[in-house]
This record gives sequence, structure tokens and C-alpha cells, in this order.
Amino acid sequence: MKTDNVIKIDCTTITTYRNTKTGETSTDKVDGPNIVTDVTVQVSPKGLDLMQKVMNKQDENKKPKA
Repeated sequence: MKTDNVIKIDCTTITTYRNTKTGETSTDKVDGPNIVTDVTVQVSPKGLDLMQKVMNKQDENKKPKA
């Protein structure tokens, strides 16, 4: 796999901490028995388009030749 032309994809990662009993959320790190971490990744439209093209190309390569 060539890595000469690596393209940077702009994305933002948002981490939220949520208490499963109370439903209370926080962006600050919280510890406890009922705390879960929710992670959201936002990808720019240009980056999403590029990822879809790569995925489609990989799908084409996996299809059996008739």
C-alpha cells in the first residue's frame, strides 16, 4: 500500500460522559459505577465523500470476476 499521497480528512471528536441512572451528561471526565462514555465523530463533507469513494473502490475489488 502506497502512503506517498496521504490525504488529511478533517474531523472532530466529541466525548460526552453520561450517568445511566439519572441521564445527566457532562463534557468533563466523570468517574463512577453508572457512567458511560459516548463518542461522536463529525467528518467534513469533503472527507465523507473521499471515504465513500475508497469504500466503493474496495467493494469493486472484492466482487468475483464473472
